[in-house]
Amino acid sequence: MKLNITPMPRDDLAAARGLSQQVAAPIPVAVPATTPASSVAGAGRATSENSYMEFEAKSARDGAWYDVGTFLSHRYLDKGDPEVLVRFAGFGPDEDEWLNVCRQVRQRSLPCEASECVAVLPGDLILCFQEGKDQALYFDAHVLDAQRRRHDVRGCRCRFLVRYDHDQSEEIVPLRKICRRPETDYRLLQLHAANDSAANDQKETSGDPSTANAQRVAASALETTQQQQHNSDVAMAVLASQANVSQPVKTL
Repeated sequence: MKLNITPMPRDDLAAARGLSQQVAAPIPVAVPATTPASSVAGAGRATSENSYMEFEAKSARDGAWYDVGTFLSHRYLDKGDPEVLVRFAGFGPDEDEWLNVCRQVRQRSLPCEASECVAVLPGDLILCFQEGKDQALYFDAHVLDAQRRRHDVRGCRCRFLVRYDHDQSEEIVPLRKICRRPETDYRLLQLHAANDSAANDQKETSGDPSTANAQRVAASALETTQQQQHNSDVAMAVLASQANVSQPVKTL
């Protein structure tokens, strides 16, 4: 889960924004934000029938990203992309917003585990937890640099220099404040595949200890047999040479 921070109330700016009151196309039953991946058009990758996709949405009020609790309705405007009425997770109906599907709704960012720091690279788009004086929210940011450190019992100790997209401020943050984008999953798959391949190669090289011991015993026995055969051949050659030596002729 993302950092367990109690949602802070946001000012109701709906009137000031003056949203166009278009006729909404109601959905008979509210669609939960946890939607089967097979039902999402253009998912871009194969998913199992039991897998689900979670979403996050960017609020027009503060520019921060929040987990989507429910999609309440949708509408098609005369111009532009379709919009959805979003109920943010942990918030009530007063905080519902109409948001642009293409620009303000996306697949949920993934909190990083300690072993997943290798998947966060300079240049990556991330969702980063920014703590300010009045609020602490998740904003889009880009990784500028990564300082790799040795992990210990506390977990990952790496540090990342990030620049927030909304205010261009820079900050050095630990991994626990970073949520990576799902598009980086392939890096972890490649890493796991490489680790599995290296482990298999190491296993084949070292082999089973009992098998290796048996091979050493067999090699020793073969060497002993070959040495005995060599000694026997030498003895036979000596006897043959002695038999072929001519006896000296005795003279009267």
